[in-house]
Amino acid sequence: MHTTTKPQTNSFSALSRAQQILCCLMVAIIALLPFGRLSEVPIIIVLIWGLVLLISQFNRLKTLPAFKPLTVAFAAYFILIVVSAIDSYWPDKSWLIALASWRFYLLGLVLIYYAHANLLAQIRKWVVLLMVFWALDALLQSVVGYNSLGQASYPGRLTGLFGENVKLGPMLALMLPLVLLQMCQYRAWLRWLVVALLVMIILLSGTRSAWLMMAFVLLMFWWHHVQGRRWLLLIKAMVLSVVAVALLWIVSADFQQRIERSVALLDGDVQAIDFALADRLPIWQTALNMYVDHPINGVGARAFREVYVDYAEPGDVWVAQQGGGLHAHHWVLELLAETGTIGLMLMLWAMVMVISYVKNNFQSAEVWPYGVALMAALLPVVSLYSLFSSFWSICLWWVLLMLIAGVEKHD
Repeated sequence: MHTTTKPQTNSFSALSRAQQILCCLMVAIIALLPFGRLSEVPIIIVLIWGLVLLISQFNRLKTLPAFKPLTVAFAAYFILIVVSAIDSYWPDKSWLIALASWRFYLLGLVLIYYAHANLLAQIRKWVVLLMVFWALDALLQSVVGYNSLGQASYPGRLTGLFGENVKLGPMLALMLPLVLLQMCQYRAWLRWLVVALLVMIILLSGTRSAWLMMAFVLLMFWWHHVQGRRWLLLIKAMVLSVVAVALLWIVSADFQQRIERSVALLDGDVQAIDFALADRLPIWQTALNMYVDHPINGVGARAFREVYVDYAEPGDVWVAQQGGGLHAHHWVLELLAETGTIGLMLMLWAMVMVISYVKNNFQSAEVWPYGVALMAALLPVVSLYSLFSSFWSICLWWVLLMLIAGVEKHD
């Protein structure tokens, strides 16, 4: 495997004290995600830091090239929530999400203010080490039945440190571009070993959206970073993938069940497709019903669960099982249902602004992994978490802020 990426020669000790603290806090945000709301602690610290910076260094901040795209992206996100909250079916929740979203903007201000190539490289390095640890912990769980904290996995899934939450696969898939780029600095045997480990754990996690994200990331890496013998490498990777899938099919009944369920898509009839999609079709139909009834600004950010029963079709399986669905399980349908046409248009506007800002620097080591991670998370075939949920909003905003800072960085 060949790449044009050069090893980083700078170190953590070369950073200023403020940059060292920021590096630790940025890594801590990701490291604490398996432990629920604890990930908000470093965010709150940076939030206060960002507020002080906004007041004391506003004139300096507004001269930074990243200030405008960061502000526009946040403004679009904030406004679409506020507009949806005006007549939300769950106003308290919608307004709370709007208010809480400011923590991402203030975090972004601190990051672009201190952005430096070495700082971003150090954040990436430590997050990659964290992903490897998560994967090793999950491997331990798959072998002995419990992780390093003594927790068993969620039934039918491999969840590692996330315990009862099935978030390990999507998180590893989201951070896979960082791992691929970082491992280019090491010997080939170590690169293959680490990537194979993460691929195996993502497959064993049982989250099929994570599988699709992983496949997309691997293809993008091959397309952009493999220079010599790229077709030979592709053939080798495909052969190893077939062998890995065959072995997992033999040793893991849960993996076999997920594959068999996915194959039901080929049957073609609606019931088989719905079975293959884990009963997503009723949720998506309900989301469309909400949008048709509230096409301008939706039912309100995170109000999906509050009105699900009112818009569900007769005989809806989710109403029968748990009283309704929690969210739309697709970011476009979620925006349409909860924020309406205004919300979708604002989100697309923010995307266009960010793309125009990063496109000339996309191949940079500080930009490429985060751009690819966001593309993977927003694939139209991916069905994951709510854009407004605490967990997934932290993940996506963290990646977006690193993306914007990667263009702003100083050498």
